[in-house]
Amino acid sequence: MAKISFGKTVKYQGSIYPPNTVFEASDSDVADLKKAGGWVKEEPKTEVEPEKSELDLLRDAADELGIEYKGNWGVKKLTEAIAEAKAQ
Repeated sequence: MAKISFGKTVKYQGSIYPPNTVFEASDSDVADLKKAGGWVKEEPKTEVEPEKSELDLLRDAADELGIEYKGNWGVKKLTEAIAEAKAQ
């Protein structure tokens, strides 16, 4: 939930808020409320980890298999090394 404020009286989800009153708004409504003239007082807190890239996932798999690799190895070389390690 983000905290939003307006310089005018607004009605949001059945409640009327006087000017400069801070209220909580649904994360999905923030963009529309900003377009309507609202100010974001506090951004919603996100606790989601960024998704790992394919290269990071392959590096994790190589670490689990005990494969020593160089930092400049790409997807192709790591995939081959992992397949070779699993075949043994």
